[in-house]
Amino acid sequence: MRILIVALGAALLMGCATSPVPLSQAKQAPSDRVTGYQSSVTGGGQIIVTRDSGFPGGGCYATVFINGEPVARLNPKEKAYFNVPAGEWMIGASLEGKALCGMNAERLEVEASIKPGQTKKYRIYTSGDGGVSVKPTTF
Repeated sequence: MRILIVALGAALLMGCATSPVPLSQAKQAPSDRVTGYQSSVTGGGQIIVTRDSGFPGGGCYATVFINGEPVARLNPKEKAYFNVPAGEWMIGASLEGKALCGMNAERLEVEASIKPGQTKKYRIYTSGDGGVSVKPTTF
């Protein structure tokens, strides 16, 4: 019975990959789940992270990391804005939670080079096999 439950859970986590959500259609994540880089920065830029919509990983929060520090927890179709000084940054994500939520890689990251006044957008993508990644986006 236990094997059947695990297999069913894995099948539910798998399936179609998630789909990008346009920034205008994403909901702002509540302030109690966005904890870092919220103060404006003179001469800095902005990083916007939007979580895709879709079933894979949908029951788990996606934790957003900036330079290895957890700064937000996003549900599907949510976004968060981060004000950062100009420079090089690492944007990461992983699924958070118990059971199947914790089965993905610890954290996957992508580099962001931010110039003064620049805004860069990223999306948290979950593949059909439950793998999470961060990708640059124009959505």
